[in-house]
Amino acid sequence: MLTRRDLDSFGCDTPDCGHDHSVLYLIARCHPRAGVDARYVKQTGSLVFECRDCKRLVAEIAVA
Repeated sequence: MLTRRDLDSFGCDTPDCGHDHSVLYLIARCHPRAGVDARYVKQTGSLVFECRDCKRLVAEIAVA
């Protein structure tokens, strides 16, 4: 499960990238153009993001 500390440290994989990384976009690596489905799971207090095409987990984020 990811936390804010994890997300704040993320950028892109491009070496020496000069782009603004103040906003993080969650994109499925398996199907980048398919989009993602998001849901909040009350039992775990987490946001779950899955690939819209194959339902593979993209990220699970703990909500503080």
